[in-house]
Amino acid sequence: MKKTITLFLVALVAITASAITRLPDQGVYKIQNVYSGTWVKLQHNYLADISAQTIDEASPLLVWYGERDENGEALLTNLSGDGGDMIETLEFIKGLIQETLEYNNKPTWFLKEMFQLHLVPTGDADGSVYLCVDVPEIEDWEEIRDIILEAAGGQTAVTYYITHMVPGNRHYMGIDYDLSFGYRLQAGTPEGTDIKFLMVREAPQGGYCFVKTASTTSENPYLRRVHSKTSTIDQANPHGDASAVFELALNDNQVSRLAVQGLDLAPLAAAIGEGCYLALCPTNTTAEKFVYDAYALKLQLPDQGVDAATVIAAAKQALGENSEIAAALASHSDWITDRAAIYFVHGNNGGITLAGDANYADYADLAKWKLEFIDTEDNYLAPAAEVEANGKYYTTLYTAFPYELVGSLAAYSVKMVSETGVPELEPIDMDVIPAGTPVLLEMETNDDGNNMIMPVDATVQPAPVLGAYTTKFMGTYFDDDTQNDKANMLTLQSGLKFDVNASLDYMPANKAWVNKTIVTGIETVKADAQNGDNTIYDLMGRKVTNPGRGIYIQNGKKVVY
Repeated sequence: MKKTITLFLVALVAITASAITRLPDQGVYKIQNVYSGTWVKLQHNYLADISAQTIDEASPLLVWYGERDENGEALLTNLSGDGGDMIETLEFIKGLIQETLEYNNKPTWFLKEMFQLHLVPTGDADGSVYLCVDVPEIEDWEEIRDIILEAAGGQTAVTYYITHMVPGNRHYMGIDYDLSFGYRLQAGTPEGTDIKFLMVREAPQGGYCFVKTASTTSENPYLRRVHSKTSTIDQANPHGDASAVFELALNDNQVSRLAVQGLDLAPLAAAIGEGCYLALCPTNTTAEKFVYDAYALKLQLPDQGVDAATVIAAAKQALGENSEIAAALASHSDWITDRAAIYFVHGNNGGITLAGDANYADYADLAKWKLEFIDTEDNYLAPAAEVEANGKYYTTLYTAFPYELVGSLAAYSVKMVSETGVPELEPIDMDVIPAGTPVLLEMETNDDGNNMIMPVDATVQPAPVLGAYTTKFMGTYFDDDTQNDKANMLTLQSGLKFDVNASLDYMPANKAWVNKTIVTGIETVKADAQNGDNTIYDLMGRKVTNPGRGIYIQNGKKVVY
């Protein structure tokens, strides 16, 4: 008869101690037996076996645990599927046994330890895990066992569990011949090859997304980066804003890239050193167990050898000397300890700040983030039109990511601008517009649904558009770029013209403009044909006091010295 045992016996999750001593982060997993290749499947209610042949047939299980001890182990606090909560089931069975033993005047002190599920790293490079139950030495065990079995009335799960318990031993969950759960008293032996399990996380696969806080107290939940500092700030609606597009790459739950406008948070972990990683972890509660819409972003520090000064220096190296994240680490150096986690949270004044393990509970709500992957249907990017001319609409765009034109859009570069501001346009005939390419977008309508762009995999993007005109048509990622010289920046104006905007304090983020000192179509004149204030500029727009031989701009015209 097949021994399908209570789902708490399913608890085959853990990674063990040795070379690899880190447990997997809490979250939802599908679990595979290394030896058989089969997966855990919930049959009904709390019953489970290891009979699923594919990952699609496997049952997702929410795995949550307490603090790790010095050996890297932890006790499970939640192990549940759609059929129920296995920890609660364990407590229920333990309660029935306790009532039986108390009724028969037998000790019950050992039940707590006997029904605690330990997560233990195997130490293998594949990240496999053990699930263990420790049974202490119990005096008069045979008599106590018989009392429990009589009370169980032949219930298969309880009978199997109790008859296989050997006091004074650690018991490893394994797989029996019929793909049900069994026990092994030893690990690392030929008989123990079937007790290793792999945990496969059900997590986002990566891509381009908007990032928003899941906090209910934030009025402007989306993150974007429009300043050249390393922090991000909030805004209400991301769908027309390239500064809100994050590129995410994951290996399981570990983040290998989280970049926006040239800032990538992932290299911070690599700069700190081996054993450190950036993780995106579900923040599921029992009630939300299979809702993948809330994640914590944490920097997990190594198990040993953590030095605060080194971590702070690494943050400055990876994110910039003036990084606000580095500054937050420096002001909370007491957070930086072995095994500590440092969480990225939504700041009260916008942007991102940090919380450590000690104060995480105070910021738990602000540490929850949602990901909205850009799919051009529900979550899209559609740059808004700036001007209308000749029955069409136009805007400029300069992005840190490559993209395709999804709607009725056409992309141009500006090759020349006439004296009256009329641009000479050159079509960009490419399926993918490379990152860092300033463009003028032409739109048939002013409807977002017809003007969407789709970010594409940056690893396969073409090179940026090259040619003589690329130094004339320029762009910026940030609205605080101090190199922007508004006196020589021809910006898009009504009627599809480019001209100086006297009221412009700075070029808005992700916009393009024409360099006035290079592209104006004014005839070259001799230096003695000047008028105006006679200020001389080189072809990059820089003021020149003592010009040498060459071509310069003076009083808005090209001159030769």
